[in-house]
Amino acid sequence: MKSAPKVNTDGLYLEDELVDDAFSGVVPFYNPSLLTLSDTDQQLDTYQLTTSSSSAIDETNSENIPAGYTVGIIVPPGLYHPCFDIQSWLAYEAEYGEKLAEAQNAYEQINKESQASFQKLHDEWQSKPENERGDEPVYLAQAFTSPERRDPTTFWSEGLSEEAIKELTQKAEQQPSETDQLKQRIADLEVTLTQLMLGTTGK
Repeated sequence: MKSAPKVNTDGLYLEDELVDDAFSGVVPFYNPSLLTLSDTDQQLDTYQLTTSSSSAIDETNSENIPAGYTVGIIVPPGLYHPCFDIQSWLAYEAEYGEKLAEAQNAYEQINKESQASFQKLHDEWQSKPENERGDEPVYLAQAFTSPERRDPTTFWSEGLSEEAIKELTQKAEQQPSETDQLKQRIADLEVTLTQLMLGTTGK
């Protein structure tokens, strides 16, 4: 299992969610829909309702608007409130899918032509007398190369404005560090201890 960020429909980070290690891409999630029954008779007929109307419920669920997305792409460091560009991602995936299909079609065409050329060459080799053949031709298949993909982490950006970040960092700077807090506690303890010792000596 691994953690994956969940974002709202605007792409703003909400929380992390545990997903399978093989999870990737961007998948929408939906708010659970509750089926409410208005009267006792309907409650008694729940079984009939759920069985006879299953297709209608499925159609309703298919029309639900996503509440957000689970993103299988790590968030780059240094972002105060990460924001994932959903629309750009969807457009990029559609464009990349077209490029991939074109590359696969081109590869298949080249592969067919290469096989035909090899078969012709092999037939010519085979038609020669054995003492004139030489080495038997060997077919070397070309490996398919997928189009280069854009770094998916570049779809993450800062969701806070410069003013909000400035205000946030100023508040953080005003708060004492853990070291300063520890020093202050030690100093307070020393004062308390001194007061206790003086009180004991005075008696």
